[in-house]
Amino acid sequence: MLVKAKWNVKDAAGWHSAGEVFHTDEDLGDAVEVIEGKKPAAQKEEKAPEKMPEPAEEVKAEKPKTTSRRKKTGN
Repeated sequence: MLVKAKWNVKDAAGWHSAGEVFHTDEDLGDAVEVIEGKKPAAQKEEKAPEKMPEPAEEVKAEKPKTTSRRKKTGN
């Protein structure tokens, strides 16, 4: 696929500077902008995240905070 580097990025062919357009078969994630070719699966299918069922409210008892500290021993 043909991509454009958003910042300096390294792939199997070596380092590419920001703004450079090059061919790669690797998924470089957010480091590149896909110009031509297959897009990563995350960008290809934009699905709404499935909603998790809300758990029943649980009342949790908070532990009382202690103010105890170590005592210094004088020598």
